[in-house]
Amino acid sequence: MASNSVDSAINKVKVKGTIQRVFGWIIAVFNGFIAFVGCATSGFKEALDVTLVLFFLAIAAVGVWLIIKGNQKFKLIRTFYDYSARLAADPEKSIDLLASATGVTVAIAIKNISYMIAFGFFPNCYLDGQHNKLVVPTMPQQQVSTVATPAPNATTQTVKYTTVQCKGCGATNKIVSGTVGECEFCGSQISE
Repeated sequence: MASNSVDSAINKVKVKGTIQRVFGWIIAVFNGFIAFVGCATSGFKEALDVTLVLFFLAIAAVGVWLIIKGNQKFKLIRTFYDYSARLAADPEKSIDLLASATGVTVAIAIKNISYMIAFGFFPNCYLDGQHNKLVVPTMPQQQVSTVATPAPNATTQTVKYTTVQCKGCGATNKIVSGTVGECEFCGSQISE
């Protein structure tokens, strides 16, 4: 269930980013072309010529701004995959360690994670500013019990763990070998 919400959130951000990029390019190219033609043909003999050229340049700037915002959304998605994989490997979920590992300042890492939480990439998670870490609510783990009481001559088995990468969000998780578990971040089912 959580995997679907993360996938849904990522898809919504992708759609918004794509729409911003497409409309941004249309607006920037169309209005930039009109401003260029206006500059080339008007000679700026009247105040209206200057006003119209500046107006179309301002609209073109809005198009460029939309392109930048769309690109930022796609960059945030790529950053989410990187952060979720790194945070899954860190039992403390430390923002300080994450920032140093990714080469950004702690403030930028906090800002990025805040956006990710707002967009729904980390469902039910929140930032603990006092300890500077991401708090992931604990999900109830499925208890695997094959025998209620050990057989008289049974030997105890050692539990082997395997590190698995989640196909949903890319995070690295540790599960008991031969079982199906849940991703700590998105809730997707993971197995060897």
